[in-house]
Amino acid sequence: MHAPESNDLQPGAWQLPWQHNQAGAVLPPPTYTTRPAWTCKLESAWSRISKFQVLNCLNWQQLSEALPMLSATTAHAGIDLRAADAFDIGTLAGTLRVEPHELEGAFCIASRHEGALDAASSSLRYCPICAAAGFHATLFQFTTFEHCPIHGCALHKGCSQCGQPMAYRLDAALIRHPYACPTCGISLLATALHRLRHPALYPEELDRLRSWQVYFSWHACQLNFQKRQQRDADSGQYLSDEAIRELSNIGRRLAFIGELPKYLRRPPFIPRLEPTPDASAQDRLEWPRSRVPMQKRGAWSRRWPHVGPSCAALDIVYRNARRNQGRRLARSFRPVQPDAMISLTDHGLLLIDGTAPAMSIALLGWRMSWERRFSAQTLTYCAKTYPPFGLLEWLAFMPVHLPPPGLGGRDDWLLRHFLHALRQTWNAWCAIASDMQENGRYVISPLFLPTRALWLDAPSHFDSCVVPRLTGKSHIFTSQLTSTL
Repeated sequence: MHAPESNDLQPGAWQLPWQHNQAGAVLPPPTYTTRPAWTCKLESAWSRISKFQVLNCLNWQQLSEALPMLSATTAHAGIDLRAADAFDIGTLAGTLRVEPHELEGAFCIASRHEGALDAASSSLRYCPICAAAGFHATLFQFTTFEHCPIHGCALHKGCSQCGQPMAYRLDAALIRHPYACPTCGISLLATALHRLRHPALYPEELDRLRSWQVYFSWHACQLNFQKRQQRDADSGQYLSDEAIRELSNIGRRLAFIGELPKYLRRPPFIPRLEPTPDASAQDRLEWPRSRVPMQKRGAWSRRWPHVGPSCAALDIVYRNARRNQGRRLARSFRPVQPDAMISLTDHGLLLIDGTAPAMSIALLGWRMSWERRFSAQTLTYCAKTYPPFGLLEWLAFMPVHLPPPGLGGRDDWLLRHFLHALRQTWNAWCAIASDMQENGRYVISPLFLPTRALWLDAPSHFDSCVVPRLTGKSHIFTSQLTSTL
């Protein structure tokens, strides 16, 4: 429990526990009851703070001293527990007696100004089975997931008794009713906290949840490169949180991940992407030098006036690679049969049974990544009508300062990096298809491997935060491409 203050102090003189008393002695900081064994990795900040409050029964002033809230935070209005920037993480980790990197993962995002905040719900979303055992995962707060990846049951969005939503905030309601509904007071726990089994999840369950968190993080970091839109584009007025979330599309663009646990026990394999090797004197790359006018190189080029000669030439490179890859596989593997596919159009997924060879799935996924098609039919019918949207995305995101000066040097640089990107996506899809083969079915989509993943400076480790921030070079993203991704 909260340690009482020294009797030598006058009332109101102990507002800061590290202040000196009249004799000049430094007061010892207050001590709090913690049970590190009652928490585990991937557990949310809401769950950790609720357990801390259950053990210590603090009032708001005492809780404000125990949890190092930053001075810029309006604590009395309530603190949004989705973002970590309201707390001093290092000091808070010491109070809760957990590792700082583990506590960082308890928050959905690092800063409330990140666009990924709109993918997380401001109301508590929980698995009733996990909550009854005293566990709530940070991943549950993301609207991408409608079901618990561990138990498969639907996530609750309100109290099971009164139906009222529970704010995902640190406020007076959480202090009065930790780990319970603030309206009716019904506890989410199956029994008293000290009688629950520990840890709340078995190792295999925790490992499965971690794999889904890492997969979600990998995709979310591809979209979390823009700041959160907070003003109306026309009037310039500040928008409410509800209006901001309605305007944001990051939640909808990640919705396909929530469908995967229905068909796959574990998420698809995340491939390791290597940087483009430096050019050597032995590299002899042949840049397409066709004299055929650009408008005749593809039926689409005449209606895309912003496409330059470099894009048209790289389109020829891609189509040659696609033809060669298809011929190579045709000698050993049969193509995927249309009757073996089920199109999940709402989420842009294609479900295929396990009778198809993994290499045929890899070729289909590789084409989907570059041509942005969601079915085998559109891959066949639209191949000559539209450009490969993955190529347009690739050209839009490539850092403009990397190509060397000079037209010839720029073309060679583009060709070398494009060939490397084609090989990288092919190797990645081979790994993804082989990993899903043991599930007895395949789920593929062009969203599985965004072509921007080949050059964005994504973080190498995802255990510390559910949605890590992007760092490094700035990138270009055209408005024409936004609607196609």
